[in-house]
Amino acid sequence: MLLLFLLVLLAASPALASSSAQSCSSNPFSTPYTSLKSPHSSKDPADPKNLGLLPRGPQVAMPVRVANLESRLNALPTDLDRYTLLASVLETDSNLYFATVSNDVPRWMPMIYTPTVGAACQNFSKIHTNQPKGIYLTKSDKGNIAEVLKNWPYEAIKVIVVTDGERILGLGDLGANGMGISIGKLALYTALGGIAPESTLPVHIDFGCNVAEVRDDPMYMGLRTSRPSTPEEVKEYDEFLAEFFEAVKTTYGESALVQFEDFGNSNAFRFLEMFQQKYTTFNDDIQGTASVVLGGIMASLRLTSVVEGGAKSLKDHTFLFFGAGEAGCGIAGLIAETIRQENPGMSIEEARKNIWLVDSRGVVTAKRDTAKLAHHKLPFAHAAPADVEPKDLLAAVQALSPTALIGVSGQPQTFSKEIVQSMTSTQARPIIFSLSNPTSKSECTAEQAYEWSDGKAIFATGSPFAPVTYKGKEYITGQGNNAYIFPGVGLGAIFSQASRVDDNDMITAARALAGLVPQENLDSGSCYPDLELAREVSVRIAVEVAKAAWERGTAKRERVPGGDKELEAAIRDSMWAPRV
Repeated sequence: MLLLFLLVLLAASPALASSSAQSCSSNPFSTPYTSLKSPHSSKDPADPKNLGLLPRGPQVAMPVRVANLESRLNALPTDLDRYTLLASVLETDSNLYFATVSNDVPRWMPMIYTPTVGAACQNFSKIHTNQPKGIYLTKSDKGNIAEVLKNWPYEAIKVIVVTDGERILGLGDLGANGMGISIGKLALYTALGGIAPESTLPVHIDFGCNVAEVRDDPMYMGLRTSRPSTPEEVKEYDEFLAEFFEAVKTTYGESALVQFEDFGNSNAFRFLEMFQQKYTTFNDDIQGTASVVLGGIMASLRLTSVVEGGAKSLKDHTFLFFGAGEAGCGIAGLIAETIRQENPGMSIEEARKNIWLVDSRGVVTAKRDTAKLAHHKLPFAHAAPADVEPKDLLAAVQALSPTALIGVSGQPQTFSKEIVQSMTSTQARPIIFSLSNPTSKSECTAEQAYEWSDGKAIFATGSPFAPVTYKGKEYITGQGNNAYIFPGVGLGAIFSQASRVDDNDMITAARALAGLVPQENLDSGSCYPDLELAREVSVRIAVEVAKAAWERGTAKRERVPGGDKELEAAIRDSMWAPRV
């Protein structure tokens, strides 16, 4: 009888039922309690609707709260513990989180991203708090992706970082545990790029995991199945991604930026080719890494151009890449395109001729079976000198005499003393970039590079290293961190409402970055700006990216009147900052 009464009541009051449903759907935090649970809400105990839910004493000033959190963080025994505490703060109070990170970017960025995010991803299922951290899509959501996206309570999404967890840093396939990468990258979009945290959305696409040790972990939260392998399964994955992009466009608008992160090599290149000309998207592993490395090399020209025989422009370099995956081929391709643009009349083939790759089988040459060679390696399969031993990096260095050796292999301690000394014997200022992440995967350490090169190497790494003192001089290792690039590129694209992001934007960003490296940094060994200036770097890059979008006609926003000064001011005004 009670059920019948309720049904009659609802039928007699359709407006009431409709109003109630509409209220719940339009405001996901419809009660004071649930509103205070939101990480982005104002925690004001004096607000009448919050009475009784928070202590009512005087509010503690933000600098005091930041100092308290920093004290708690410093008291913890491990970086993973610090990551976990910061993650819990991000879930409840984004204002405190970003005020703390912004207060000391060099100190806390390694805790929220590389290298600590590597350990966090390896342990993600174990440290997960069972609270929503983003959108988890699985292959069973095909045909329903837009509806799943709508379950996220914030509608004004401007940037998405999406991963499928197949190639997390240098750690391999971590499956659903890779969500930590998307969360970390978006934290930097906010801290360094000024994108409001509620306008960011981490996404993980779960099509399985190929590492049994990960899948079989009792705590693993992802699908316990292998990744697509048959043509039919791959086709299904391609169709899923196509639906995903359309769902993002429909739900959040055409200018919503999607950043690919840590997909496996074959999918990464294929998806970039499939979607870059149709949507606002880029792949940070391929393009962002390429841009930050290009920027470092451009800056280092101020050092190599003043020594006898040193490179005075990019075309004077001979590049040798150890690692021919997303990062290696992405950097190589962007360098070649930049050389072509800087030398009118030069073909892209000619621009590539002094760029060499070393993969797991050795030097990539024209002697390889091109039918079996990955398509992203083909442009760099040159005719090799007869004395190159295909499986020996040292022999390749000796035969090719590279001016720049760039490590993106994920293979630690592979830049040996003999290799560094061989480069130093032919180059007054050899460029040696050991970029594999996390720190444990670096091809060599900063101390090794400076000692083995007798202090001559222009050295950079992917993860932070402490300063090194060699023969009485302190060397500050530059960190070729993508955080110098993607927040600024994203900010410029979002501000201008760009419909496309391509290699030209990455070259623009690299040039801007190179121009921001002070001479004193170069003199101390770093070809990058100080990390505490990363937010300023983002602003300057955003100005150039927005200008380029208007010049190419890809910007939907009306151009800001005036010059660079007025544009920079408008971009700064658009940036979110924590309330202090």
